[in-house]
Amino acid sequence: MKKSKEFLSNLNFILINLEKDIKESDFLEDKKYIELTKKEIINYLNSVYMEIKSWKKKYNDKNYVLIIDKYKEIESIISELELCLADYEDKFHMNGISYSIYQIGEFLVSLMKEGDKNER
Repeated sequence: MKKSKEFLSNLNFILINLEKDIKESDFLEDKKYIELTKKEIINYLNSVYMEIKSWKKKYNDKNYVLIIDKYKEIESIISELELCLADYEDKFHMNGISYSIYQIGEFLVSLMKEGDKNER
């Protein structure tokens, strides 16, 4: 039960901060941020937000495999955004989002281990 609350808490933290980051991304200059353009950053933020938002329903429906299938892709995009927006951490919360994604990953690993034990 505690793990479930932590999962949902991390999910909510990510969604709240991604919403803020999406709004903040409109104020970025039209230039490259290491390897991403402003438009690419906005597209990534929006796509990550929509995917993670769907995780709440998938979690409640116990469709953990659907979350796990997208996890690596989302983690990779968040890492790239974290790198490209490192100089803007005061406006974008990518470090915190990245940590919460990591926590969700840890939860999913433990969930899968429990599932493996139950199948034996």
